[in-house]
Amino acid sequence: MTADTRSILRGTAWILALVALAGCDRKAGQSAGPPPAPEVAATVVTPVTAPGVYEFIAQTAASRTVEVRARVQGFLLKRHFEEGSKVKDGDLLFTIDPRSFEADLQKARASLAQAKAAQALSASNLSRVKQGVESGGLPKAELDKAVAQNDEALAQIKLAEANVTNAELELSYTKVVSPVSGTVGRAQKQEGSLVDPGTNSLLVESQQVDPIYVNFNVSERDVLQWRADVASGRIKLVSEKNLPTEMTLSDGTVYKQQGNINFIDVKVDPMTGTAMIRATFPNPEQNLLPGQFVKLRLMGVTRPNVLTVPQESVVSTPGGTFVYVIDKDSKVERRPVTLGDWLGSDWIVEQGIKPGDRVMVDNLQKVQPGMAVKLAGGPAPKPDTPAAENK
Repeated sequence: MTADTRSILRGTAWILALVALAGCDRKAGQSAGPPPAPEVAATVVTPVTAPGVYEFIAQTAASRTVEVRARVQGFLLKRHFEEGSKVKDGDLLFTIDPRSFEADLQKARASLAQAKAAQALSASNLSRVKQGVESGGLPKAELDKAVAQNDEALAQIKLAEANVTNAELELSYTKVVSPVSGTVGRAQKQEGSLVDPGTNSLLVESQQVDPIYVNFNVSERDVLQWRADVASGRIKLVSEKNLPTEMTLSDGTVYKQQGNINFIDVKVDPMTGTAMIRATFPNPEQNLLPGQFVKLRLMGVTRPNVLTVPQESVVSTPGGTFVYVIDKDSKVERRPVTLGDWLGSDWIVEQGIKPGDRVMVDNLQKVQPGMAVKLAGGPAPKPDTPAAENK
């Protein structure tokens, strides 16, 4: 083989090698392509009706607090109750020495008897004078005088009767009774103390705790927002009056009796910027005492057309909270959202999504905004189709 032949063979071999390499490159280029779209699951946002969650820290208070005071002057003979005990309306609490008032009543009754006797005499005299005037034996002036004397005697009877009534009333005041059913506090006066109807009159305080009040304060801003939400229909109430409430005690137990909102203050306290709202709860066993701190939850409040997403759909970052929404072209859009309360295992979304949006619920770490995705189980209905509206 000559040198020229060997040179030709070597050149041919290089050409064949380059052709082979080119063929491999073409095959490699034909097999390489865009990666398959990740498969994800999504949920269609559908409006639901959710319970309105309104909870407040509140404090119990007596429905009635009465200062039991002496209405007559005298010495306390006896206290008839145990401090801090339960009493009923009309129960005897104190006895004031009644002897001077009994004597006053006897004198008043005696004066009434005298007045009646004097009137009987004047009536008899009036009868005789009438007969004398009719017979012509007495002048008419005597009749006028007798009539006036009888009228005066009748007036004395009325005055005496009023004195008897007053004496009976003052005597009754020596028996100091409870004006309400509830609990009495610490006695302010003990046996032997001199009491009077003035500054020295306070004997004890009595509190009615069945029903019991539960008071809480709401900021002016919350009051305005509440009224605006009711007016716009954002929240619905089962009743604008007597809204039902539930109370949780400090140990976490739910009070077995249900209460009702029965009063909303008509003014805002300028010092605190809050308005007072009051609920009333039955307390037949008087287990609730004034001054307890409780948690109050409003019931009978619903929020129609609320939008929710599953918990796993929400991504929280230092820059905010967002979800991934799949558009009509099956591409991913990163959507910032404002979250509200929990609804079961879902988040209530206040802002950021709308009915019919398709929100991803898995494989969130595999996608980026603008990336095309494939819905698990086949293509999901588009947001503007009837299937999406009725899902």
